[in-house]
Amino acid sequence: MAFWLPVGLVVVILAAFNLLARRRQRKLLERLRAEWGRPAERARDFSEISHYHRVFAVDRESPLDARTGEDLNLDAVFAVLDRTESGIGQQLLYHRLRTTPTSDDLAAFEALMTQLSEDAAARERIQASLSRLRGHPGQVWWLTQTGILQTRRGDVMFPVLGLVVPVALVLTVVWPTALVAVILGVVANMIVRYVTVLRLGPPLGPFRQVAPLLAVAELVRPLIAAHGLPVGSGLSSDLARMRRLQRIARWVGHDPMASDDLTDAIHETANMLFLLDLCLLVFASREIRAHGPALLRTVASVGTVDAAISVASYRVGATGWTRPVFESQSGTSTMLGLRHPLLPGAVPNSVELASPRGILITGSNMSGKSTFLRTVGVNAILAQTINTCLTTSYRAPVFIVRSLIGRSDDLTAGRSYYRDEVEAVLSLVRASQSRRPHLFLFDELFRGTSTIERIAAAEATLAELIPGDTRIPSPHIVIAATHDRELVALLERTYASYHFTDSLDADGLSFDYVLRRGLARSWNAIALLESCGAPSRLVERALTRTAGLAEQRRPGGTGPAATNLARSEKLPRGPRLRHARTLVRDPPL
Repeated sequence: MAFWLPVGLVVVILAAFNLLARRRQRKLLERLRAEWGRPAERARDFSEISHYHRVFAVDRESPLDARTGEDLNLDAVFAVLDRTESGIGQQLLYHRLRTTPTSDDLAAFEALMTQLSEDAAARERIQASLSRLRGHPGQVWWLTQTGILQTRRGDVMFPVLGLVVPVALVLTVVWPTALVAVILGVVANMIVRYVTVLRLGPPLGPFRQVAPLLAVAELVRPLIAAHGLPVGSGLSSDLARMRRLQRIARWVGHDPMASDDLTDAIHETANMLFLLDLCLLVFASREIRAHGPALLRTVASVGTVDAAISVASYRVGATGWTRPVFESQSGTSTMLGLRHPLLPGAVPNSVELASPRGILITGSNMSGKSTFLRTVGVNAILAQTINTCLTTSYRAPVFIVRSLIGRSDDLTAGRSYYRDEVEAVLSLVRASQSRRPHLFLFDELFRGTSTIERIAAAEATLAELIPGDTRIPSPHIVIAATHDRELVALLERTYASYHFTDSLDADGLSFDYVLRRGLARSWNAIALLESCGAPSRLVERALTRTAGLAEQRRPGGTGPAATNLARSEKLPRGPRLRHARTLVRDPPL
């Protein structure tokens, strides 16, 4: 009876652990199925998420530059796409959105997404394994960086100190005085662990991810091999090299967030009394230094699979996405039914970009010019990085996307908007010397200077990017939004004209956000002043000055159109404003 009592107790405890594990697995599966195809509402630390990209973005021409990423709100786009299970997946998805993959990589990524969309059971197994990495910042690769896992000569004493307590415990059976050694050993180990964790503590967090990372890698290895993902081409041999590291990591990799309180207490007590985690971390540091490149490749492989699952989930919930077709740089670029991923109810627009391969977009404030620029840029990036775009048809070369859409004075750096913009424009002009196709997006070039100089400088810049008198056609596409109608006439040989419009009725201004061919015929700055509650005297003065300046710009104009304004003096404010708008609706260029 005395024998069976502890045995029965052990059986009960093991059965309870098994039931708890099954319950956690069932809840995890329910969560994964409920979240599939839906946006993930979670806090995101972009300084952590972008860390991998900042370290490993080595190609200085291909990746997206920081300014373009900011102009196109790519962090917000990333948040819509991000349904990853792990911090590693987040970092690799972020990295992919800012890097131009090879055609082989993109084809393999597409094959991964397709299979994972169709095979729900395999996808859920991978996601369940990835969930062990959930909540971590995803910096296991950080361990491979020089100087992170630095050990000292004295660290070889950890195994010796760790053995003191168990050996002394055994000796107490025959030598009760050894209990003193047990107490002294426990106190000494607690002090040593406290002091050492201050030095080796930071790597302990990332190192907890190594064991679950390698477990996921074993699970996805056949999938990666089947689709020929370039980043995982040597995954099998890499995992074979890291067998010893995996055995060590299984103990240190214990995650308190993924275990019950009893297991966690046992684990932490063992670490405190016997210095197990410190001993194993010292041994593991040698393995990581020896196999750092293999660990980095494994991180990239696992993170890419998580990113593929994330994009596959996005596709399920997205309306009207398509796969792009990439053309040679000499072909016509066609983007039909373009929509922005951050605007679910956006009005679709279409554009064809052939020789002369430039577009000037005019239109009034808030009519949709800047949003269209961002829509084109974002869809080009999504097409080239995740083989997914929100269009009905996308046919274009692989672009290097560069933008200049919005900036303000930097007071802390003592820099004016204009100086900052000039330097940015010149960097894009220098980039245009490359024969690799670029997509340049501009919103109101040189807005920080006078009208005459702005028009002259913008015309010269746009003509430099797409010259009209060269025998060798430019491989680039330029789309520029402007309020300056003069640019349309100055660049009509090389830039097609498109516009957005608005209408003014009794309810105020309204916009249809439809891109149309030709030049805009109306502006709305003063209408916005009035609709926002500007004093009537201010509005009247602006109307008078607008009409006068419009008259002066007409060929043979002699001054303000006072007669026309006088006719509208007695009209109600709304009609008077509409009448004044007709005076500047179609001024000649």
